[in-house]
Amino acid sequence: MKDKNPLLSVVNGKMCINDRVFEITELRESKEYLQILGAEEAFFHPVDDDELDELHDIILRMRKESPYVADDEMTSVFLN
Repeated sequence: MKDKNPLLSVVNGKMCINDRVFEITELRESKEYLQILGAEEAFFHPVDDDELDELHDIILRMRKESPYVADDEMTSVFLN
């Protein structure tokens, strides 16, 4: 299953990649899913700035919940 450009969205306060919803505790799983897809770049088309802010907050919460992230100073997550 190859998808070089999967779509990110926000569904019920959670990150969604191509209709697959990831819980806040599933940062590693979302990264693995992108790798399985062979993603080169994920696209996110927010309907407004609020949705953009919501995805950013979700990613920060995922980072905070992940035992695989050690850098407390990190302000964003690079998922590839």
